[in-house]
Amino acid sequence: MAQNMSKLGYISGTTGAVPIPASNVTNRTISTRACRPPFDRMKAWCDVTLSIDERVESLIDAISLDEIPPLLTAREGGGGSPGPSGAIPRLNLPEYDWGVNCIHGVQTNCIHNSSGAVSCPTSFPNPNALGAGFNSSMWHEMGRIIGWELRSLWLHGATEAGTWSGRPHAGLDCWSPNINIARDPRWGRNQEVPSEDPTLNGVFGAMYTQGLQRNMGVDPKRLQAVVTLKHWDAYTLEDADGFTRHNFDAQVDAYTLSDTYLPAWHTSVVEGGARGVMCSYNALNGVPACANKMLDQILRSKWNFSGYVTSDTGAVSDIYMKHKYRADGIGATCAALDDGGCDINSGPVYHSYLVPAVAGAKACMSNETLRRALRRTLKLRFELGLFDPVDASSNPLWHVSADEVGSASSHATSMLAALEGLVLLKNDPLGYPALQHASPGSASYISSTLPPFGRSMKVNRKPLPLVQNETRSLLVVGPHANAKGALVGNYLGVLCPEGFGKFDCVVSPAAALARYAANVTVVEGSGITSAIAGGIEAAVAASSEPSVDAVVLMLGIDESIEAESRDRSSIDLPAPQHDLATAVAAAAAKRGVPVVLVLLNGGMVAIAEEKANSNIGAILEAFYPGFFGGTAIARTLFGDNDHLGGKLPWTIYASNFVDSVNMSDMSMVPSLESHFAGRTYKYYRGEPTYSSFFGLSLTSFTLTQRVALADPIRAALGDVISFAIDVTNTGGTTGDEVVMAFFAPPKSAASLAGFSNASHLMRQLWSFQRVHLVPGAVATVHFSLDISATLRLVSDSGDYASVPGDWTVTFSNGNDQAVAKVVHVAGSAPTIVEAFPGAEL
Repeated sequence: MAQNMSKLGYISGTTGAVPIPASNVTNRTISTRACRPPFDRMKAWCDVTLSIDERVESLIDAISLDEIPPLLTAREGGGGSPGPSGAIPRLNLPEYDWGVNCIHGVQTNCIHNSSGAVSCPTSFPNPNALGAGFNSSMWHEMGRIIGWELRSLWLHGATEAGTWSGRPHAGLDCWSPNINIARDPRWGRNQEVPSEDPTLNGVFGAMYTQGLQRNMGVDPKRLQAVVTLKHWDAYTLEDADGFTRHNFDAQVDAYTLSDTYLPAWHTSVVEGGARGVMCSYNALNGVPACANKMLDQILRSKWNFSGYVTSDTGAVSDIYMKHKYRADGIGATCAALDDGGCDINSGPVYHSYLVPAVAGAKACMSNETLRRALRRTLKLRFELGLFDPVDASSNPLWHVSADEVGSASSHATSMLAALEGLVLLKNDPLGYPALQHASPGSASYISSTLPPFGRSMKVNRKPLPLVQNETRSLLVVGPHANAKGALVGNYLGVLCPEGFGKFDCVVSPAAALARYAANVTVVEGSGITSAIAGGIEAAVAASSEPSVDAVVLMLGIDESIEAESRDRSSIDLPAPQHDLATAVAAAAAKRGVPVVLVLLNGGMVAIAEEKANSNIGAILEAFYPGFFGGTAIARTLFGDNDHLGGKLPWTIYASNFVDSVNMSDMSMVPSLESHFAGRTYKYYRGEPTYSSFFGLSLTSFTLTQRVALADPIRAALGDVISFAIDVTNTGGTTGDEVVMAFFAPPKSAASLAGFSNASHLMRQLWSFQRVHLVPGAVATVHFSLDISATLRLVSDSGDYASVPGDWTVTFSNGNDQAVAKVVHVAGSAPTIVEAFPGAEL
């Protein structure tokens, strides 16, 4: 195995970058259904008149000890797992692959539809762009589509995407979504998570879960697929400060756990009903996550989680090999199964050490622990309907057509998600010198040397949207002008019929812009991180051409500098791109040509220079916008996006933020002693370049309170207050707006004993809604504020407490509109409404 280890180490989502197994065609599924005749009449576990629990127990009774390790091993060869996995022919039990990734689409190969054409899984924007959409209905629908397509792909023999020969038939559990917090912009996996906010991440996780796991319109009784939330917990470091994710011990106090790291999980498990969780590589306060009894008991004892837990690929090995928490593989096996409740091992440890851990000379685990793990995992396979009759009337999930994969309607949903997730950061009125200093009607004002855009433009006209009949010749500059792979980010299945890692069918930004402008010229100008000899000069020369009507700068980063296993040391837009933007914008400004900057990135990039540069009229944050991202960008720039309205899901800091705190420091609240200004919108006391939740529109909106309420509103524990906010499109074009609800704690809370950390909290998101409005239309959005569940602070010991005093509740669009009310909570002292989940564990 060691000889086949890739240089990147364990990469849970990229099967080609993990320890490569030997070719093994025998690990392909021949039949996915258990209880085929004659077993359907012979075995109790096939008797559908019994309860699922009874059927599961009867199957477990029939399994011998030596047959258990493959049942509790994931990936069938990936990540060092031995495979084949979970097949017991004597019991007619087929193999089952735990571990298909579905971060923003099913990560498998393509299949042939009923007409013989190749159908590939629908790919959505990366989660950072999905988070920017602030559309919970979209997240639910995306989950539904992913689950529905996974069922079809599974039925039609799809395998996990990859380049290695032993990849398995896909299972029906998705190792998704990733609901970790984007706590630091350097983290290499910020593209995989929706935001820096626990509330938003929790809603994202819950809605994705509900959409994927249950397809109520098809089969309300069975699971469509199984969500596996990741990574549990406090996982936000790849390789920084001398640590890797495999040996990092995240030191997190009770306050920060309750305030930042637990809420998204609570929402996804308790409200979303998630049936799977992945424990992470890191340790938490000295105990590896996959062996952490406190984490397991929070899930199962406090939150009544009833599903399965899997390790990330290699995480059980890390227990003894990296964290040195146990001496050997037997000890790691017992720690993971007994203490951590880790039912499935992605990796080779259970395969090698599970039997001696139960029955050998160094046995440290009971048979009941094994039965518990089997019970949790096999039950899910029963709930998926894999042991039931397959007639269409009683089990419709066995009859999902191949035509459902990559359907036109699913593609339309992906396109809409891309359109909704773009964030307009800047759209300043154009006031070029040639127009500012010439008198209307003068020869210089109407000079034919000005491009058509300039000749027809009024002073103070904004650069966006570009007008199609005035923008006949467009210059696209930058390393992402012809981007294809960079648009779709990471965690990819096969997107195009040409095969894995091919992006021929993805439309680049330049190609998409060519649908609107008759002539499109591309000049790369620079690489992502390196200059190109003569590149800036060529871009400046092209910008100075008299025929050019507008310039689009396509800049940003990609997986070469931010990725799984790769954190950034700098959050700045790479220097060659700063230089390119400055030079091109200056050249274009001399001719009165509008310059628009479009950014592709996972984590934020520092763009203070570009924000301040008056020669750059507009900035559009596109994140990694997905398969249809190029088209969505082009449509937005030319005013063909009626759904523009995204908001920043994280703070854009100045580039020197990284100098104030180590990546490995898990602190969120500011510290005067260390000159640390805090992290995220909740605590950051510095001056951000752009604040989280900011986002402009190409139309205009107003927010007003529909029904007048008392000021202050007086409330007590247990009260629920209803708010109605009218959103009016006061502009001339159709567009989307997001209304976000925040609270700010009473000023008196700053002096409360036991709440020193919470005294730094500036505001907290607690709800949001997105609306789509034509000009002049009004929509009323409703919010319910539960005093006990929402207006509460976290004590230093991790308890949730209701604090009396004047709370400020604000409804805002993150830009220029806000409605604020004061809610006075009665009482004389804080009241604990929920104890720290880990207090007694």
